[in-house]
Amino acid sequence: MTDKRWTGCTVACIASGPSLRAEECRLVESARLPTIAVNNSWQLARFADVLYAGDAAWWDAYGTEIDIPAERWTHSQNAAKALGINSNGKGQSVLNSGYRAIELAISFGAARVLLLGFDCSVRQGTHWHGDHQKTKNPDHRRCAEWANQFGRLARHGAEVINCSRETALTCFPRMSLEEALCLSRE
Repeated sequence: MTDKRWTGCTVACIASGPSLRAEECRLVESARLPTIAVNNSWQLARFADVLYAGDAAWWDAYGTEIDIPAERWTHSQNAAKALGINSNGKGQSVLNSGYRAIELAISFGAARVLLLGFDCSVRQGTHWHGDHQKTKNPDHRRCAEWANQFGRLARHGAEVINCSRETALTCFPRMSLEEALCLSRE
């Protein structure tokens, strides 16, 4: 991909983990960071530049509900063709929209990626918005699978900082959102 729109920037990726809070999204918006909202998190991050949902089933179930002007991206070639949205559907077969959103931020040139709502666990529930009613929800097995896959991103060149309040991801350094936002201003 040759689109380097966020070269050298700090980018926020906001996923749907149960730890995500609206006030965190407001802090990201106030900081004016380029932002990727994952799946239904566009509802809290209505300012997002990009909405990323990796699978066609999510787009089929929820795509018509989106009422923000964010650019739409997917890993699914079928969803991209059917809906006329952007696709980064080449490469590894990681089936996690959060992973793919981070990968997209890095491909756009991000120097640092801040993660919010990347719980990668169902100990506190499945999502900040409750269970999906129209598509699959994560379970312990899938979360463990995803946690193992995220380590691959640590080798892609950008600094990834997990600012999620609760998380099972151990492959990225942890930091509070407030601390990470101070770093992005330096």
